[in-house]
Amino acid sequence: MREITQTRQTYDAIALEFAAKNYTIDMSPQRERFLKLLPSSSTARPLLDLGCGPGRDTLALAANGYRVVGADISAAMLIEAQRRVPEGLFVGADMRQLPFGAGVFSGVWACASFLHLPKKWAGLALDEMYRVLAGNGGLFLGVKRGLDEGWQGGVRPRFFALYLPSEIRNLVEDHGFEVRGMAENFSATATEADGSPVRWINLYALKPGTSARAGR
Repeated sequence: MREITQTRQTYDAIALEFAAKNYTIDMSPQRERFLKLLPSSSTARPLLDLGCGPGRDTLALAANGYRVVGADISAAMLIEAQRRVPEGLFVGADMRQLPFGAGVFSGVWACASFLHLPKKWAGLALDEMYRVLAGNGGLFLGVKRGLDEGWQGGVRPRFFALYLPSEIRNLVEDHGFEVRGMAENFSATATEADGSPVRWINLYALKPGTSARAGR
């Protein structure tokens, strides 16, 4: 549990500076591709911004006409999100046990949040995302490309699980989703320890419209 607890405490401590650094990052290409996945009737159900941080993507998704629920494990991040998006709905949540009913959301947007879970709990979180999605609901995962998992950040450490494209694709498919596309991009702001830009993997998937997964 230290991986979760320490990472949450770090985000509580850096919420203001994190928001100042990351709030203007342009995620519109990824967001537009995600929204195109959703069925035309998807605005009848809200979207879940899972690991919403200071509410950047919550606000942007809402600007596209969707009701959006922002969820995060960091209380300080939720306070900052509510300050920046006063009309938003924000909820404290651990993605391993989401406080929502089955089939509530038309889409789950998890940008740079799923990667903070140790890989031993990744499947549990994906099962929860699957559960809260309606049939044909869309999923976006943004994770860092790499080979390992561990701590980054020195005096304010955060835990990161890095993935190769085939690894994250297989993991998502093993938990019932249909992967509809993947893309990679280099970060304009974040760098690795050696100074090279962080490389992101963007995965787009759907929950099949059938009511259950075979064999699960």
